[in-house]
Amino acid sequence: MAHSTDLFPIEEDPFFLEDLLQMARAGNFRRWQFAMVAPYITGKVLEVGGGIGNFTPELARVAESVVSIEPNAYCFARLQEKTKDLANVRVCNATVESLDQQLPPEDRRDTIVLMNVLEHIKDDAAVLQLLRRRLKPDGRIVLLVPAAPWAFGHIDERLGHYRRYSKASARQLIAALGMQVEKLRYFNFIGVWAWWWNARISKTRKQNDAQIRVFDRYFVPCISRVENVVAPPVGQSLLLVARQHPG
Repeated sequence: MAHSTDLFPIEEDPFFLEDLLQMARAGNFRRWQFAMVAPYITGKVLEVGGGIGNFTPELARVAESVVSIEPNAYCFARLQEKTKDLANVRVCNATVESLDQQLPPEDRRDTIVLMNVLEHIKDDAAVLQLLRRRLKPDGRIVLLVPAAPWAFGHIDERLGHYRRYSKASARQLIAALGMQVEKLRYFNFIGVWAWWWNARISKTRKQNDAQIRVFDRYFVPCISRVENVVAPPVGQSLLLVARQHPG
């Protein structure tokens, strides 16, 4: 959940750090998010924006190997600590732009995953173009991003979000890469309305610990089961899986 193009002092930003830790404690929600991307994670993986390691151990369990890059020094230290006992994980204090200094040019990945990262990147299209060059011929880019531009509010701004995505904007992004959309779906139907309320009605400027605990404990188990059967027409998040054209 960290910026991939600039180094900012998270340790001096209590709001951003609080959000990272809130998400780390929301175990049901975190597991639901990972369950959405897990079917598309294969082989050698590049994780962009490993943050404090909220998803890296889960990636390590389903992948052959993981390289996780994180540019922020504070997050990187936490990421190192979280993954130090995982033999198939390598972590790098690097940006996408400096990736060639960490991996040889011939190193190609089966899967590149960005979990709640792309919205933090100002020029998302340019970064995805750089990442595409790191894919094998049939490789995938797996994205989990916040959805519903109409729900953008103060919390997004304070988190460093440049945007929220729609299916239409996601398709345009992938078309510009010359890749195929393999999967595109919203999830967390209830969450988007809570986010919209906080953004547009109550004008909330920070996430509420109590709300997150209640949502994580009582709502996520039920919502996730329902949405496993029926994909909602809109949601707080968008799963996007893009694949290279064969050949």
